[in-house]
Amino acid sequence: MSSETDKHKQSERTLADIERTIDEKFRDTYTEAIWQKSPVELLLYGVTVIFFFYHLWYSLTFAIPGSRHGIIHLAMVLGLWGIFQMLKSDWNTRKGKAKTVAYALYSVISVIPLYIFQRDYQSIVQAAGIYSDQQAYLGVLVIVLVFIALLHISRLISGIVVFGLVYSYFGSYMPGILAHRGLTPRRIITMNTVEMQGLFGTLLQISATWVVIFLLLAGLMEKYGGMASFIKGMTRIAARSKRVQIGQVAVAASMFMGSINGSTAANTATTGAFTIPLMKENGYRAKIAASIEAVASCGGQVLPPIMGAGAFLMAELIEPNYAEIVIGAAAPAILFFLTVAVAISLITSKDVSMEIQVNSTSEGWWSRIKGVAGAFEYIGMFAVLLYWLIPVGADPMVAGFYAIVTLVGLRLVQVVRGIALQGKDMQSEFRLYLRESLEGIRRGAEATLDITILLASLGIVIRALIVTGFAQQVSSYLVSVAGGSVIIMLFLAMAASIAFGMGMSTTAAYMIVAVLVAPSLVNIGVQAYTAHMFVFYFAIVSNITPPIALSVIIAQGISGSEFWETAFESLRIGFPMFLLPFSFFYNEALLYPSAMTPVMFVVVFAGFVAVSIGLIGRISEDIPTVLRPVFIGLGLGAIFLPTIIGQALLGVAIFAALVYFVRPTTFGLGQPAE
Repeated sequence: MSSETDKHKQSERTLADIERTIDEKFRDTYTEAIWQKSPVELLLYGVTVIFFFYHLWYSLTFAIPGSRHGIIHLAMVLGLWGIFQMLKSDWNTRKGKAKTVAYALYSVISVIPLYIFQRDYQSIVQAAGIYSDQQAYLGVLVIVLVFIALLHISRLISGIVVFGLVYSYFGSYMPGILAHRGLTPRRIITMNTVEMQGLFGTLLQISATWVVIFLLLAGLMEKYGGMASFIKGMTRIAARSKRVQIGQVAVAASMFMGSINGSTAANTATTGAFTIPLMKENGYRAKIAASIEAVASCGGQVLPPIMGAGAFLMAELIEPNYAEIVIGAAAPAILFFLTVAVAISLITSKDVSMEIQVNSTSEGWWSRIKGVAGAFEYIGMFAVLLYWLIPVGADPMVAGFYAIVTLVGLRLVQVVRGIALQGKDMQSEFRLYLRESLEGIRRGAEATLDITILLASLGIVIRALIVTGFAQQVSSYLVSVAGGSVIIMLFLAMAASIAFGMGMSTTAAYMIVAVLVAPSLVNIGVQAYTAHMFVFYFAIVSNITPPIALSVIIAQGISGSEFWETAFESLRIGFPMFLLPFSFFYNEALLYPSAMTPVMFVVVFAGFVAVSIGLIGRISEDIPTVLRPVFIGLGLGAIFLPTIIGQALLGVAIFAALVYFVRPTTFGLGQPAE
């Protein structure tokens, strides 16, 4: 009886309480004036502003070659990285003083060789492979500087980069498919720097263009309160609807954030610090709350239009343009979200008896419409972004530029509106607007640092794999092992992608599998876009796949649950991540929009719901154990049968079973049985 009382007390948390918590988590309060900051922080603000306006200028003009722009971008990134490290050092200790001086020297030194490279860019490009000793030495210095920063970001990727360099030199000593003739130290250095490949190659240029502009946009949106507004809006929906649970709000929030930040682990740690306690307060068991967050953070990486920067990388590597990639990725992402939402409803219907307490008379339809319209700066920004990305088909950096200009402008209109209509103090409101803008620029620049350093470093690895011929040999080996069987090849690609993706960020994992695994699928006749989406999904799903399952480890640490029970629940809830790549391989309309796409979407979704019911063993109440494999079989058939008629018939059968088992009052998302 006492446990029920405790649960009831937990569920009595009001909507206003939750919104205050959201603001505390996602909105900053600025109690210290900017001019009271330390000299290092003031320097940091100044450099980030230069960083911001330089990239805006480039996104509008494209005035210099991409490789040269990448060098300038990397110089700014390394300089900023050193300044950020200075801020983290404690000046009050002797060790802290030494670190501060060291990082200050790092910031200065990092700019020098990169400045020389961009100054001499034309002569280097025209050298046609004949490079001076000075250029080679500068190349060594740049690699060392990048590696120092990389060691602070990821020991795993640092080890992989070291392997790439060592493997490039000692290839003649390697066994089997690892063997190659070996490269000279000078060749290793030049192919990664002065040849404008490797460290200065495609990955750096993607970071310097498409990635940076969207991260700057995301930083501004976050500091203007866009993330808080989004989560509060979703929470209000959950409060008003008996068919939407707070767990499903957590999924939406985490997918939205995860699409931007490009790391399932980072997203689990940041968003999970808010969503996991909120779910536990609303009756979710610790292992369920942790597994929902871990799965949602993975799902964010497949959510257009950013896809954890994966969409940008994919657009550079294969033929479909960026707009075609994000349009094609939309249906699988929606399938994932809806299936996970259903799974959450099924799993928690026993435990979650009430979501959020809210006064039902507090808000009418007109108030809700005004509430949505009140966030017009974010709506306008997304409208402009999507217009330039899809109907116009502009370069993503151009679309990002116009989205930033729109957001900053409409935010100013919002400030003026508050002063005119609500009587807010003009001076304090304009000061807050400028401060939020400055903090947003800083946040976006900071988010760019790790991704740029990771991508530039991975350029060394990718260059080594290609020049030595290892990537081609791995692809041929996988095809040979498959023996011409498409099914075997798909499962080999799945296993390899999960293995290569373990412990890595989305960008790092995708680049490795794109080079090593995707070509093997293309070699057996799979379309390039399908092949890359296939390996992309499985590289991400490694984050919830034991024994490593990095997102699960982080989530269970926040929730206090056990690792293996949380991992098991993550697999039950996140099973669509394992089936979706196979489903869009066998149902191409899911990836390639056509008149059949809506039909296939409905049928495949019915299949996923059936599989979810079979795995969880519950609809409005527990189903007989003997029927669980029946539901799984019906679901798999609806997804994978080779004829649309057969799939449709099984879809109808699934719907009939749901009508039979589910009472009308409990049919839908989030409404538990009485």
